[in-house]
Amino acid sequence: MEKNETYTAVCEGYTEDGSGVVKIDGFVIFVPGLIEHETAEIGITKLNRNYGYGRIVKILEPSEHRVQPVCPAARPCGGCQLQHMDDAEQRHFKEEKVRMCFRSNAGMEPEILPILKAEPYEHYRNKVQIPVQLNKGKTEMGFYQNHTNRIVETEKCYVQSELSNEIAAWLKQQFARTGCTEQIRHVLIKHAHKTGQVMVVLIVRNYPFAGSEKLCASLLKKFPMIRSLQAIINRRSDNVILDGKDVLIAGDPYIEETLLGCTFRISARSFYQINPYATEILYSKAVEAAGLSGKEILIDLYCGTGTMGIIASSKAKKVYGIEIVADAVRDAKINAQANGADNIEFLNMDASKGAQAMLRSKIKADAMIVDPPRKGCSPETISAIVKIAPKRLVYVSCDPATLARDVKILCAEGYELKSVQPVDMFPHTDHVESVVKLTRAGL
Repeated sequence: MEKNETYTAVCEGYTEDGSGVVKIDGFVIFVPGLIEHETAEIGITKLNRNYGYGRIVKILEPSEHRVQPVCPAARPCGGCQLQHMDDAEQRHFKEEKVRMCFRSNAGMEPEILPILKAEPYEHYRNKVQIPVQLNKGKTEMGFYQNHTNRIVETEKCYVQSELSNEIAAWLKQQFARTGCTEQIRHVLIKHAHKTGQVMVVLIVRNYPFAGSEKLCASLLKKFPMIRSLQAIINRRSDNVILDGKDVLIAGDPYIEETLLGCTFRISARSFYQINPYATEILYSKAVEAAGLSGKEILIDLYCGTGTMGIIASSKAKKVYGIEIVADAVRDAKINAQANGADNIEFLNMDASKGAQAMLRSKIKADAMIVDPPRKGCSPETISAIVKIAPKRLVYVSCDPATLARDVKILCAEGYELKSVQPVDMFPHTDHVESVVKLTRAGL
């Protein structure tokens, strides 16, 4: 087998990123865009010792689940890896992804509940971060092609809100017209779908810059729903984007959004779930799994701006939120006050130290919700969780691989896995969230 040779093969399954898996004379080849059970002519693009990569030359026997991607840039952009699959196949892929992660990372075969989804499946995102560059005198805005620094330009992105697309297109035109493109590094837009409020943040090399006052005035006149216009002066040479001096140009340093009857403040750097429609399902399932009756003490680990803990506070006696990001804790306290949640207390610590502080205080937690970053919980955090020994433990995860790893450890430490509920937070992408319920053995 050599690079650039072509072969006919049948897709046998998927990788974690949604690429098709074929075997040619027993040798595994990963092929983006191929659907399970399809027969295709495959061109070899790269060979490693034990596996290789290929591309589709021609689909010979297409799957009944193949559809034409709605976005013309779907293939080169790579942000929406599954747009060639219909809804049924996307569901199958994501459920199987969670199942395979538990099988390979934990040696477990739990029942995977049918994935939950929320419409709309397009234009659902409330946040977009767009790189900007001047390339041979041309202003380019779009998204980086996978594993490159090349911007794939698009007229509009089909998972961003229509309003975010309109603002981005207008800014691109203005950057080119006014000649200020070289000063702009990224544009961050946050669009609260329920309240309609919008935040625009220009990540710039310098501020003010020539023409910035006129540009911002025109932007606010064109889009009066913008409640927060800011700049972040970032002169770093690496890929860290939201770092540098903040400049409030107009409005407030935050916008507000409603979720499950509560109102939350969202700032430029604060984390807020990207899909507001599926988030209602995710958070409802997490609070339900915590089994609250109004008498319990709940710990919300990795609480961010306090969204889940505040939503749960009306069903608990006391809530403790733990978060390492100081800005997020500041917003969490304001959010709690705004929603009348006077039974919640926040600790500005990392998860491990916060859990250990709970342990030292001898607080007996009845339930705990953990929502860690993609890397999962550290060994120290898991050790502290086990010592706190909440009766019910709800693990919300954006990565089924690290979720399975951590669940295996927790089960070895005396917990029983009760349910695994996937939630499709990001339709058309390979990402899947999960809500896992565990209880202390014997309960």
